[in-house]
Amino acid sequence: MVLRPGWQRDWTDLLVRMDDVLPGRVKEQASAEIIMLTHNQQLHEVNLGWHPRAEDLLWQPAAQETKRSENGALNVRYAREVKRGALTRLRELIAAHAPWLRIRYAF
Repeated sequence: MVLRPGWQRDWTDLLVRMDDVLPGRVKEQASAEIIMLTHNQQLHEVNLGWHPRAEDLLWQPAAQETKRSENGALNVRYAREVKRGALTRLRELIAAHAPWLRIRYAF
């Protein structure tokens, strides 16, 4: 999940659309995995050459913190408070617009 201006509106639109078009048999089995963006400096540099406008959304130092991953790589992820707030808001949107959508995990 990438946090960008308008993400809440776009998620609302998606959830409403899913609720409108998915048959009951699909809703009964549906579940979501919410994975927040993790990024790193090397990928950031590559993306600046390939997709510089995308990096305006992906590389947000003011909203991110450094994290050392299990493989030893140095990454950035959304800061804990930013992530907590976004996950809380997304859960609220799901509850309001697609209450049938079970969340398997979110991180």
